[in-house]
Amino acid sequence: MGAADLHRPAQLRRMNRALLKHWDLSPCIDDAELVLTELATNAFQHGGGDDITVTWCADGAHLTIQVKDSSPVRPALQAVDEASEHGRGLCIVEALAASWGISEDGTTVHCALALPERAA
Repeated sequence: MGAADLHRPAQLRRMNRALLKHWDLSPCIDDAELVLTELATNAFQHGGGDDITVTWCADGAHLTIQVKDSSPVRPALQAVDEASEHGRGLCIVEALAASWGISEDGTTVHCALALPERAA
């Protein structure tokens, strides 16, 4: 991860916050920022450089975040313990998301966060 890449997760969190406020999805901001940070950091560290794309989509029931990089190496959940300093990213995503997955080509990780029901 290059020096400029160290600031990119923070930039993405700011974009995420602004977008979700605009979409009136403020209750999802904290969980969305956490999974976005984990997915983006993984992409910058293991995904082959600057070719990272983040996509947000809300369908009324879920907020879906996709992070695409240029590496065909499939991310995988890792076994971690209290002493582990790394490897918790996908475990965090799995814990917070209603669903998540990896594209067949291994370049995109997506997760869906359940949206709170809105009052009529």
